[in-house]
Amino acid sequence: MKKFIYTLLSLLVLVVLGDWAVGSWLRYAFAHTSHDEIGRLNYISDSVTADIVVLGSSRALHHYVPSIITDSTGLTCYNCGFEDEGIVFHYALLRQLQQRYRPRLIIYELTYDYDIQYLSWRPPKLTHIRTMSDLACRDSILRSIDPWQRLTMLSHIYPYNSQAFTIMNSQEPTHYDNAMADNGYVPQFKHMQLPSGWKFKPQKWNEHVDSLKVGYLNKLITENAGRLLVVVSPRYGSTEDEIYDAARRLCHEHGVPLVCMVSDPVISRNQSLWEDDGHLNHTGAQAFTRQLVPHIKEILTQNIEK
Repeated sequence: MKKFIYTLLSLLVLVVLGDWAVGSWLRYAFAHTSHDEIGRLNYISDSVTADIVVLGSSRALHHYVPSIITDSTGLTCYNCGFEDEGIVFHYALLRQLQQRYRPRLIIYELTYDYDIQYLSWRPPKLTHIRTMSDLACRDSILRSIDPWQRLTMLSHIYPYNSQAFTIMNSQEPTHYDNAMADNGYVPQFKHMQLPSGWKFKPQKWNEHVDSLKVGYLNKLITENAGRLLVVVSPRYGSTEDEIYDAARRLCHEHGVPLVCMVSDPVISRNQSLWEDDGHLNHTGAQAFTRQLVPHIKEILTQNIEK
């Protein structure tokens, strides 16, 4: 019996040591990756110090041109948008960034399906949040989504287990490392081709609202009131302005401006400005950013007056 217990304890020690050793190597490899999505996350977390930062899904990544904002305001700007990520991730990313410094202005691109609507195939993602080892509120964010994270995060390997292959394959540049990129903004140059008979299908505001997403949207708004501008950029052919009314009320309650340009009469109906029906091409992004600049200047002026 003593031999069995000794063997069991020895195996347990080996497992713990192995978990620590492999996990430490993965953390080191992750932190020293400078390309692709991981490299982008590392750079934003560790190095960005821009006066103005843009956060949001791929519509943020491809719609906001920092050089235009800088030329118009005289302030530095960095686009922190991420493909396929919503409010929970961006709240965590902003908190990570704010542990180093506080931007003068935060622009958040509000995307209905990522930030408001409940969709079983698009739940909040935890992959990148798990790797934010320096984020003070990381564990509380993870537990708010999945209580089992309290247990699984005891492992040093677990935060990186889904990233191991990505780490090994993140040594070559991808679209995030586009040579035409402008302070985080990634331009697109194609022109949308629509099938014959295409019609825009608007989303409906209904009972399928994700209380978790809206809760984190509320936290973003309340914690950053006075230095936050919420924006809904154009969508091709859109007539769905009203589905953002609840977000308007939430912003209004805390004195945060919301600029909804989703149905902009010029941009949303000009097919030549679009890569696809949800994403502007570079010409469209330039046109949209120029239209947004007066709103950015207005909130900056209000902040100075305060």
